[in-house]
Amino acid sequence: MTMRFLPAHAPAVAAAVAMLALPGAATAVAAAPTPAKPCVLLVHDIARDASSWDTARDLLERRGRCAITVTWGAPTGAEVPVPTAGLRGADAGVNDLADAIADAGGGPFDIVAHGAGALVAQRYLQRFGPSSVRSLTTLGPLWHGTEIGGLAATEEVSRTLGTYDLVLAWEKPLVDPVCAGCRELISGSDLLRAMHRDGAPTPGVRYTDIASPCDELAPPTGLPGAHVVVLDRCVSHFALADDAGALGHAFS
Repeated sequence: MTMRFLPAHAPAVAAAVAMLALPGAATAVAAAPTPAKPCVLLVHDIARDASSWDTARDLLERRGRCAITVTWGAPTGAEVPVPTAGLRGADAGVNDLADAIADAGGGPFDIVAHGAGALVAQRYLQRFGPSSVRSLTTLGPLWHGTEIGGLAATEEVSRTLGTYDLVLAWEKPLVDPVCAGCRELISGSDLLRAMHRDGAPTPGVRYTDIASPCDELAPPTGLPGAHVVVLDRCVSHFALADDAGALGHAFS
């Protein structure tokens, strides 16, 4: 059972590595925030970096909005070097987000997060509270993880059989140095269980979840109480951050 389970995670790791792109520096668009229009903090997806928000930053600049892009989850010196960020996991990414918020004056901010970036933003809210965040708008949020490749069902079987901890002990040293965040996106992962146990959504924050009807990673669902927008056409998960329709809803 253990030997069959371990290779099942290979597609997730391979998919993440295949999505790698050269990183870009975090950049702020200079515009004066107001109470009605605070700065927008842009939080990227897994295996992405601040450059994935170029289209969004241009749109915000044309609208006279202040925008700050954050690169989270870049590899540290102790990890396998990969040419992108967003792989170290949501809880590790929280520290990068907290540093960016502190460096930018503490807010309040409107956060727009893509995919796994929504998990980073939510874990930030759970750790630090909502005082720096007015709203959280997500594009293709992975609130309940992904079933891609049948990995969620495999993990649940492993939990039922009592082999999960044994498998995890073998898996972590192999997967985590390259992509600790890959396992977190599987439905029923420890990270997702902890996030929902700790409370999602966070009271005092306005939530909007924007979803594609044919997102290949997650169904078009939102958190309880969120304003959910399902696009009227198919947009792939990783194209949402560049899609004019999705961004139009995010910045309306």
